[in-house]
Amino acid sequence: MFGLPKQVIIDVEKQTSQFVKILKNSLKPKKEEVLIISDHGVGENILPCMLGYGYYIAAKKKGLEVRLLFQEPKKGFMHADPHVVKAIEDLPEKNLIILALSNKLGRFGKHKSFRGFCKDRGHRFISATGLADVKTSYFDRFLEAMSINTKRMQKRGNAIKKKWDKAKKIRITTPAGTDITFNVEGMVAIANLGCYHGPGEGGNMPAGEVYMPSKGYHNVNGLVVIDGSIKTAEGAILLTEKLTITVEEGKVVKVEGEHADKLISTFERFEARAKYPDRIRFVSELAVGINPGAVLIGSMIMDEKVLGTGHVAIGSNAWFGGEIKTIYHGDQVFKNPTFYVDGEKMEI
Repeated sequence: MFGLPKQVIIDVEKQTSQFVKILKNSLKPKKEEVLIISDHGVGENILPCMLGYGYYIAAKKKGLEVRLLFQEPKKGFMHADPHVVKAIEDLPEKNLIILALSNKLGRFGKHKSFRGFCKDRGHRFISATGLADVKTSYFDRFLEAMSINTKRMQKRGNAIKKKWDKAKKIRITTPAGTDITFNVEGMVAIANLGCYHGPGEGGNMPAGEVYMPSKGYHNVNGLVVIDGSIKTAEGAILLTEKLTITVEEGKVVKVEGEHADKLISTFERFEARAKYPDRIRFVSELAVGINPGAVLIGSMIMDEKVLGTGHVAIGSNAWFGGEIKTIYHGDQVFKNPTFYVDGEKMEI
């Protein structure tokens, strides 16, 4: 079925009840059509098609009208396959789209943003992208992170958002040496809680972070010591040693430590392609992971959600309320953060 190995079908079908639970919690489907876009993975890493097929059988079990389409894995500015573009554009308004992809969906038609397209059409969506370097053996880990008790996570996330929305300055420290301060006065935090129940709503699965854009370009200063994982142009990398990023007036001015060359190379690669290369190295986001079912595995869609971690992003933040607009956005994860909101220690 769908060109999947027999053993994959057997392994996924054992977890049908988990996928049904994920659909129920995240999308609360009723009688909508469901369009699932996936691919067959890269090499031995076939997690995308396992997730895609899992959602398919769950939707079937719920009695929904569902299609599962596969395309070739996409990178960079590649276009989605024509049959995928047609299916997305032909989907009637206010239905459901699910992405489970090795890298990206790809550009489709005249539309610049999948998220913006869904908002305009009233589609609800969930997505897991950037899975090319995730081992198939992490299938059960993904299901655990996607099917955790969302009510408890929502309570934690909404409490953090309430405090951050009122904040002027947020300082983050870690035992490894992070000490960085963000000016966030007037900015609004976003709580990614895995519940996409209104028209046009959607987001990542696994869910579980609260994030906030920095104010303008020049309002972040300090050191970030990364001891979790980094995002490079070649994918996410789990660290075994520390990597230190020095930030002055909002901009990364020095990178030292494990894989520093790969992160610097990533900056240079995007600067060479960017219309405004000077924007690439600005720190743009402050975030905290709140998902107790997530673990660090070297996939940013999971790593940034882990309870007990925080992360900063470098590059664009225009799509979630900031001023920095560019072609790059890279999250960098650190462990055991302590947050001080306007000088007061915050409990997570």
